[in-house]
Amino acid sequence: MKCPNCQADNPAGSKFCQTCGQPLEEPKAKAPAKICPNCGAKNKATNAFCENCGQALDKKEAPTPKVEKSAPIPPQQPPLSRTQQRANGVPMPPAPKRSNPAGIIFLIIFLIFILGGGGYLAYAKFMQAPKQEATATKKTSQTSSTSKVSSASSSSSEASSSSKKEPVSKFDEAKVQQIVANAMDSVSGDKTVYIAPVSEDKDYLLNNQTQSAASVIKLFILGAAYAQEKIGTIDLNDTYTLSDADKVGGTGVIQNMPAGKTFTYRELLAYMIDESDNTAANIMIDALGGLDKVNAQIQKMGATDTKLQRKLMDTDSLKAGKDNITSASDVGVFLKKVYNKQFISKKDSQEILDILAKNQDHDKLVKDLPSQAIVYNKTGIMQNYGILNDAAIISNGKDAFVAVVMTQNGENGAEQAAMNKLGLELYNELLQ
Repeated sequence: MKCPNCQADNPAGSKFCQTCGQPLEEPKAKAPAKICPNCGAKNKATNAFCENCGQALDKKEAPTPKVEKSAPIPPQQPPLSRTQQRANGVPMPPAPKRSNPAGIIFLIIFLIFILGGGGYLAYAKFMQAPKQEATATKKTSQTSSTSKVSSASSSSSEASSSSKKEPVSKFDEAKVQQIVANAMDSVSGDKTVYIAPVSEDKDYLLNNQTQSAASVIKLFILGAAYAQEKIGTIDLNDTYTLSDADKVGGTGVIQNMPAGKTFTYRELLAYMIDESDNTAANIMIDALGGLDKVNAQIQKMGATDTKLQRKLMDTDSLKAGKDNITSASDVGVFLKKVYNKQFISKKDSQEILDILAKNQDHDKLVKDLPSQAIVYNKTGIMQNYGILNDAAIISNGKDAFVAVVMTQNGENGAEQAAMNKLGLELYNELLQ
């Protein structure tokens, strides 16, 4: 390659002159000579006609269409998910609604059911018509036999109706009256008796009148305590500290306990009933607000014949004619409510029954009962006045009755013997 600048020769293919560094250019290739298609003579590349024969060298041929080169196809990328499209800001067409195969299946089953049901009804109606016609033809021949069957059915129904009788009550008032008379007629002085089954609205009452309650009044102090707890004026779980001034004589064990000992009011109520504790009874009267507050609660209980007029062992008030009084009916109705869980609440009634069940004075109405008998009772006695009372719920585990006997101005030995006899005979009559 000859350098156009310094005319030095350079090896073929050099890009720069090795002598002066001038850029070298490849020599332009000479255009090939045109060959005449007619005579075969060579002509210059620029000739349009043959110099030998005058033949046109360039034939007009249909131009070859230009083919534009398309841009190279980039490798195909996997389509973007809808989440990626949202992230890249690509406008989102609404998502296609998906079909619900379960719904379609349910619809198909529903349509089959409707169509099948309709077809069945139509078939049944179609088949019923001939049966009705056949039945109609048989009615005449069956009339006499049907009458016989109806007559037999009527007789059977009447027999069945007559065999279904209301359960017979075991409480025969006339029989109970006779039992009471046999046991109590020999008792002198005043006496009142109440007998009632717990499961029936029946009772027998002899000489209902107000009499000295003695320690039976403690049943109503017990009821008043639970009633006041219900309205929130006392919490039976609160404690009380015993003092020497609280102690009184008569029945009970707290009078022998040291001052400073503490009890809950619930414990004092148990002593009051199970030990017939007079000290516990007086403490509870004060805790409930005094005589008037207790009497107000007793009246709300419906015991209209009952009144607390003195504390226990208040002999001065007793000499002045102020005694605690009640009636056999008041006591019996209260015990019946408690046993049937109708006093205040089921829970309160059950707690009262639990207390009564622990009473150990069983020398009167319940003394001669069989060992399987269940007893809830409270007694009262004032020997100097000939007073002997017993109020009891007596059960055999399946049924029960209430018995209340109150006597005064009589002889305690005879009264107790009469009660022993009465309790056993009532148990045999009403529960055996």
